[in-house]
Order: sequence, then structure tokens, then C-alpha cells
Amino acid sequence: MSPAKTGIASYSAAVLSGLERSGYRRRREMDVMWPLRAKHEGAIGRYQLGVYHIGNNFQFHGGIYRLASMHQGIVVLHDLGLDDLVRALLSVGDPLGYQAAREALLRSDRLSLPEAMENEPLASASCAWIARAARGIVVHSEFCRRYLEDFGCQTPVFVVPHPFVERDEDVRRAASTGARIRARLRLSERDVLVVAPGDLNPAKQLDAVAQAVSRLDDTVHLALVGRRIPTWDPASIVRSGSLGARLTVAADVSDEEFLGWLQAADVVADLRFPHRGEVSGTLIRAMQVGRACVVSGTGTYLDVPEGVVVHVGSGRPDPADLAVTFANLAQDPQLRSKLGSAARAHLEATSGGDRTAKGYERAIEETLTLVLDPRRLALARWARSLNEIGVSPEGLGEDFGLSYVRGLADLSGKDGRPTEQP
Repeated sequence: MSPAKTGIASYSAAVLSGLERSGYRRRREMDVMWPLRAKHEGAIGRYQLGVYHIGNNFQFHGGIYRLASMHQGIVVLHDLGLDDLVRALLSVGDPLGYQAAREALLRSDRLSLPEAMENEPLASASCAWIARAARGIVVHSEFCRRYLEDFGCQTPVFVVPHPFVERDEDVRRAASTGARIRARLRLSERDVLVVAPGDLNPAKQLDAVAQAVSRLDDTVHLALVGRRIPTWDPASIVRSGSLGARLTVAADVSDEEFLGWLQAADVVADLRFPHRGEVSGTLIRAMQVGRACVVSGTGTYLDVPEGVVVHVGSGRPDPADLAVTFANLAQDPQLRSKLGSAARAHLEATSGGDRTAKGYERAIEETLTLVLDPRRLALARWARSLNEIGVSPEGLGEDFGLSYVRGLADLSGKDGRPTEQP
């Protein structure tokens, strides 16, 4: 798991809490390698299975990516677009980078989803190599499964819902923090606060959000809230001067204050372009708090139904269209309340009741069955040999030992245990 204060680290902690509550950590011996150290590279080989959380940041996830490539296990793909991570591997001459780039090149031509055409990080199947190396893949959205299947991934994919990140008692306690924030900003009941939360980066389309709010009357305010990153400075929006005192930038706030800003919000804007196939932990928090959310109409966001969130267009948003959306919400408190209630109810229905923990249990148990099947090693040697001589799945009609594999499959039918797909 990532050792940094990132969304993935918070997600991982929530998953572990769920597995503790469900009793699974008492039924299976599990160790947590966090932060990752050099000694773990040798130690992990002694485990039956590794579960590797991988995002698109080389600094945080490069070492985890390496372990996942070397030791069989379950890869949790927090981003489908691993373009930055692969580029970083290539820049240091790491062989894993060349393997990943080659696999992406071979698989990208198969991509047909609209998101792969519209979003550059998804146009290249940069996750294809690690998907091939994995024995199982955990994703958080049906869109992610569709994307993997679109480029021909044959590794078993488990769609496990994103967990509730915050405890209910912390959400309730944050309500008073939110009230203090609104008082500090001198917002009355008729004032509407739009909050754009999360990492302060260009992909969140914060400039378009600011331009949209600037088109509305002076009762609509905007707050940019989240971690500052080195490659983008939110001061550029402040310097534009179009919003003046109606704009607040709250950078690098504590987790408690971040949750307080969501409580203070009337509307939450969580846009992404380009989309990387991520499921937004920030959106999960905003839905948990019960806020009206405006999201991009693309990829994983479309797996959340209309009426639970408000979808705007895919791609780079038009500030004029976005202003109309914000204006409709600003003028209709009942609509905001209805959307907030629907968001909370949807999250309860899809992620409540430790559904995430149960999803991880299923993924781990089914993958262990695969990994511990004694026939797997024979199949792996056969499949590796075919890869080395350049045989594709389409070429299996010429046999290449396929009758031997079918014989193993016949054995599988006798005891009910599955064999690995080549």
C-alpha cells in the first residue's frame, strides 16, 4: 500500500478496517507492508499471495509495481491510465518500462471504447502489462472491467465497490466544522457555496469551474480545497481577478478540515479531463456527506446513475454550459437536497454493509484457488513458451500443445477446481 498521504492510502486503510470488521483478517493470516522497504522484495516470495495497490505515481507506486511484476498476486488498479508511471520507468531505463510500453503498443489497437478515443491516458493500454502479470485484478467500477476486456485482458477481474472512506461519527462531527467555515466566509442561508475538492491539478478543470461561477451572481461562491501539487499553481485563478472575494483557496488542509469543507458545500464539483479510469475517493466522500455533486459524463462517473449526481459533458467542460448547471442547482435548494439524499442512499446500497470487504474476500479466495492449483505451473510453463515464440491466442488453432491443456481441463472437471487461462 502507498506510504504517502494520498487517496489510495486512505482507501487502503478503509479496506483493512472492513476486513477487520468482517473477521476475515482473523481467518487468514495477513501482513501489511506499509511503507515498502527493500527487505520486502525478498520477504514477499514467502507468501502465498500478494495484494498490490497501484496508482499512477512512480514515487509512491513504482516499488509496488515492481513487486507485483515479480510475484504473483492480485493487482488493485486505482488508475487504468498508468502513463506517468510507465514513462518514469522508461526514463530511468528500467526493463519493466520497456515491457509495459511493448504490451501497451500491442493492445492499444484493440481499444474501441469512446473514452479511449477522448482521453489520451486511456488511448494507450498502459496497464496491460501489469494486468497480464497479475493472477487477479480488483477494480472499483464496471467501466474498468469493460476497458480491460476491451483490450483483450484474460486475467480474472473482480469489481469491488469503493468503500466508505470516512466513519459516520467523523462525518457528523465535521458538520460543526462546516458551519464554522461558512461563518468565517460570512455566508448567509441564501448564499451558495460550490466546492471543488481534491488534488489541485489541471485535470480537475478548476479554471473552467471558476469561469462558470464568475458568470453567476454574487450569491454564488467558489472554494478550491485540496492538496497542492508541484506542477500547477492555483494562484493563476486567483490572479485572474474575475471572482475576487467570492473565491477561496484552501490548500493542504487537514483531513478533518477537508471533510468540514464538504459539509460547508451546497454543491460539489468533481470534474476530470483527461479521465484515467479512476473512481474518485473525493466523490465518495461528497456522496457520503450527502451533497449535490456535478461530475463529468464519462467513464467511471457514468456508472453512477443520473439523479444521484449531475453529469455534464465528457471532455473539457464549456464554462457557459457549466454555469447553467450551477445556476439551476443554486436556484433550487430542494433539488440540491434531493440529489444529496439520493447520493447517500446510492452509496449505502452499493458500498454499505461491508460490501467492499466481501468483494476482497471473494477476490482473494478465488485467486488463491487458482494460484495453489498444482496444474497452474504446468500451464504457466506452456503459456510462457508460446509467448516466447510469438504465438498469439488466435494461433492456437494449430494446436501448440492445446490438446495437453484440454486434458488438464478434463481433470479439472473431476474435482471442480479451476485451471488458469493461458
